[in-house]
Amino acid sequence: MKTLLKTSGAVLLCFGIFVAATIEVSQQHTPIRQSFDNEYSNSDAAPSDVASVSKFIKEFHRQIDDEVYWTPERSSEPVQESGFVESSAVTVVNQSSTADVDEDVNSTFVVSCNLERQAGSLTVELVNSTRLVSLLATDPNITSRGQKADCVVLLFYARTCPFSCMAAPHFNALPRAFPAIKMAAVNALQYQSFNTQYGIVGVPTVMLFHNGRPAAKFNDSEYTLEMFSRFITRHTGILPEEKMFVTSADFGGPVGSVVARETDYWLGLAWLVIAVVGGVGVAKSRMWHNIVEAVQDLWRETEAQHFHNE
Repeated sequence: MKTLLKTSGAVLLCFGIFVAATIEVSQQHTPIRQSFDNEYSNSDAAPSDVASVSKFIKEFHRQIDDEVYWTPERSSEPVQESGFVESSAVTVVNQSSTADVDEDVNSTFVVSCNLERQAGSLTVELVNSTRLVSLLATDPNITSRGQKADCVVLLFYARTCPFSCMAAPHFNALPRAFPAIKMAAVNALQYQSFNTQYGIVGVPTVMLFHNGRPAAKFNDSEYTLEMFSRFITRHTGILPEEKMFVTSADFGGPVGSVVARETDYWLGLAWLVIAVVGGVGVAKSRMWHNIVEAVQDLWRETEAQHFHNE
């Protein structure tokens, strides 16, 4: 009995709290409900409580739309004409775009080269070690790549390399397009000390030097006049002075375009060293000793059988 009374009391208490909360909410939204009641005073389709809740929800949604989806019609402040704003925006965009383009162009040009024509710059010069050292001499007064200095495009080649011979006529045509840049070529097999100094791991290799220092290396797979020209323009900003084309004279030199048939003594020495090292290794192996012992035993048996027959 006591349990039943406690349960009934709890239920009544909860019901009282719910009724009080409902009355308080209805009192807070009385103005909104009255405004909608006046609008729909002639409607008898639904009870008054249901209609007031529906009107409250609609008003709440309308307020959310006003705050989230702003439109000029809902704002009491005057709206500024958009013509000047758009033109200003376009002007700013154009200025920033121009600045970006200038920055990209300046960042693309790695070095600044002298534009004065040098003596003998209209042909490729085949250089030896002494001439190459003097050609790549540095000026201590020039401390950055942005300062103008003499530029040299150097080709590391080998007369016995077919790829070097294929790239030779295209490289021979470069001086006519870029007379302000010195074009030189060095035999990488004959002067191998420069290979280690400049990181040459294969031929042909084309490098750009600024004030005697390496500035860029040609990394394209096609060794053509067009690709060489793009490489120079990309890193120096210098455009070719005339139409680029390879003539029949370019196949004749200075860099040869025919593979030379030469005796490579270094290659013969390498094979000799390999043969000696391989022979010593085989002579010290256990298998070689077993073969020698087997041959000796067979020889002894053959001699003994021959002596017995006699």
